[in-house]
Amino acid sequence: MQISFSPEMLAVTIEDDASTFYHLQNTIEKNFSKRIGRKNKTILFKQEDEEVQRRYFLKLIAKIYKRKKKLFDNEISTRIKDSLDKTIKITHLKSNQLQQQLKIIMKIEDNYAVVFYIASKNSVLVSYLRNYFKNHLIKYRLRNNTVTLYPHSNNTAKLLEKLLNQKEIIGCYVDFSYDINEFLTYKNSLTNKMERRKKFNALFSLLEEFYEILDCKADDTFETIRKNYLTLVKQYHPDMVSHTNPSLSSHYSHKFQTIQYAYKMIKIHFEHEKSA
Repeated sequence: MQISFSPEMLAVTIEDDASTFYHLQNTIEKNFSKRIGRKNKTILFKQEDEEVQRRYFLKLIAKIYKRKKKLFDNEISTRIKDSLDKTIKITHLKSNQLQQQLKIIMKIEDNYAVVFYIASKNSVLVSYLRNYFKNHLIKYRLRNNTVTLYPHSNNTAKLLEKLLNQKEIIGCYVDFSYDINEFLTYKNSLTNKMERRKKFNALFSLLEEFYEILDCKADDTFETIRKNYLTLVKQYHPDMVSHTNPSLSSHYSHKFQTIQYAYKMIKIHFEHEKSA
């Protein structure tokens, strides 16, 4: 029984002993909801409401490991029990069985989307990538066996880098083929792009009230914003209401000043963006 650890996964490889493998596989099928597997491999993903079962299951693995290893390593046993947040992979390896090799070609499209070209249909690998890049938009195209990843934060680049450095995935040796210089350029570009988006979102939260005052959206052009502004200042100009009605006149005057200030702040923002 071999145990290996990565930041995201606890990998358990059982050699020859089919009964132990099927015992663990059946335990997973009975007690856990989010899992994938096939004849000689099962992968279990973390679910928040299954922590009790996971603790029991990890203790079971540690117990089996202790029973099977003549030179028992207590530190590994402790690490097994502490792997609550990791994906758990159980693999059954027969004598003289070579682990499958996966060759994955990675390409970057339009300096944005990341496309993984898989040699053949592999639903287990696709499920692994979906879970690995959770909270990302991922599209699997069966016709050409590609998985397309759409980034959404700086974390995307970090996850990609970790993935490309892995030597084993779902019990297979993996060989990523990609242009290292293209990836490094993409990584820096993505980081800068996401930082700009983060700053824009923070700025928009400050400007959002001003956009609403001018009946505009954040992606409107400055020409559209100015057009709305001119319409509103004409509509709420103090001269448009009779001075015999002090209450209404005061309302128009306040509205007019609010519109003027909103336009001024948005104009400053556009001028800053233009000079940046």
